[in-house]
Amino acid sequence: METNSDSRVGLNDQADNINRKELHENKVHFQNNFPYNTYICSIPMDFTNVPLHWHREFEIIIIKKGSGIVTVNFQKYQVSSGDIIIALPGSLHSIEGNDNVTMHYENILFSKDLLTFPESDLTWDEFLLPFFSGKLSIRTKISHGKKVHGQLSEIIDYLDDICDKRPYGYQLAVKGAIMQIIYLLITNPPSQEDVTAVDKSKEKIKSIIRYISTHYTEEITIDEIAGYCHYSPSHFMKFFKAHTGMSFINYLNDYRVTEARTMLANTTDSILDISLQCGFTNLSNFNRIFKRKYGISPRQMRKQLTEH
Repeated sequence: METNSDSRVGLNDQADNINRKELHENKVHFQNNFPYNTYICSIPMDFTNVPLHWHREFEIIIIKKGSGIVTVNFQKYQVSSGDIIIALPGSLHSIEGNDNVTMHYENILFSKDLLTFPESDLTWDEFLLPFFSGKLSIRTKISHGKKVHGQLSEIIDYLDDICDKRPYGYQLAVKGAIMQIIYLLITNPPSQEDVTAVDKSKEKIKSIIRYISTHYTEEITIDEIAGYCHYSPSHFMKFFKAHTGMSFINYLNDYRVTEARTMLANTTDSILDISLQCGFTNLSNFNRIFKRKYGISPRQMRKQLTEH
């Protein structure tokens, strides 16, 4: 996530809007100048969960096997094999598994920069810009039984196949397929009762995430973060747990070990130095929390990442 030295300013709607660009996930999703990528993930094999976060990229989550819970803008969706979840740019979302069930899923991410047009283009002005900015009502969960589900599944299978083979000019095919997906989404809007109002809680949570991304290397007390939100400590803890499904301390530690994993892959710093840089004051505590999330120790993770 991007940082800003003015992140300690008071929380209000205007500040949230100004600093909105600072809240997004720090992960680099695209390795070249073609902003499209896919990931195959498994919970709990790869990690125990994906905590609440947001990013500028459009995301499609396709459940391949098993079941779990995907939360989008505080709306929880029980998902199982075949379900498709749509997360528009800026949506707060998280992923978790059901107890004793392994869930395999595919992530498709792409940037709106993939679909660039001249400023005067009608399709951009009337359809794509409102779509990416969240001004159009879009279904979040699309399950078996709906015609649009079958149509989307065919396109996703086509995308997976062509991106696996990567023939000459495959980028053009990807763009065309993405346009088809957007067309299907905006022409199959949710019914009125499916539309969930998103209140200021979304912006409040984003501001907390921004604060964590700026200060996770430091000690952050409940009193400090509650004061930042202009809440009492008890109200803050209830608010955060209700909207993220995690306690603040668990979320903070999860964020820290996620950053530590990136450092294990991209630096030669010692594990002790990495733990300190990520806000842990106790190495054994860092090792325990890291292993709880990834199933292996930081040392084993570094060896695994190096071998791959």
